[in-house]
Amino acid sequence: MFVILRNRLRRYVLLLLLLLFSVVELPIIATGQLTKPEPGDVIIVLGAKLIDSKPSTMLRLRLDEAARLYRAGYAPTLIVSGAKGSDEEISEASAMKSYLIQQNINPEHILVEDQSFTTYQNLNYSHAIMKQHGMEKAIIVSNSSHIRRSLVLASNLKIHATGSAAPMADNIYLTVKQYLREGAAMVSVLLAPPT
Repeated sequence: MFVILRNRLRRYVLLLLLLLFSVVELPIIATGQLTKPEPGDVIIVLGAKLIDSKPSTMLRLRLDEAARLYRAGYAPTLIVSGAKGSDEEISEASAMKSYLIQQNINPEHILVEDQSFTTYQNLNYSHAIMKQHGMEKAIIVSNSSHIRRSLVLASNLKIHATGSAAPMADNIYLTVKQYLREGAAMVSVLLAPPT
């Protein structure tokens, strides 16, 4: 009898995990693969961890995607967004701007938002900069695991935005970790949207 109950419980847990994956993770994966940017007024690059004062691999991938979009004429201006974390030497936004200048992006076309510590704040504070400059339409750049939540939060903030997904780091452990983290964060956003 105990063995039968244990086997049923395993099946239910497996079914629940499969359902959770289908409802939460599949849309994250699909958005990261299918989202396409539309020309806009500004490219918002969301911050990520620094290594010393340099962008991490994930952040470099975001910045390279933003530079590609800028050069292709998708938008004339960029906003780099991210504060200085407690374990960082400078703000993420400052490091991002330096990286883009090294990629021959005109510094006058890079606006800095260096007060935000969360994705919600990245977007909210960048939206304020957009309003100050009369910008209406944004392209949000982040890694493919993060783009769905970014677009949902942008919609909640009434930002007219499309997304452009940068690739993930070439590290299977980091990639799986990021997708699982985003799944948990997405559930949190859906159950209790930030205000």
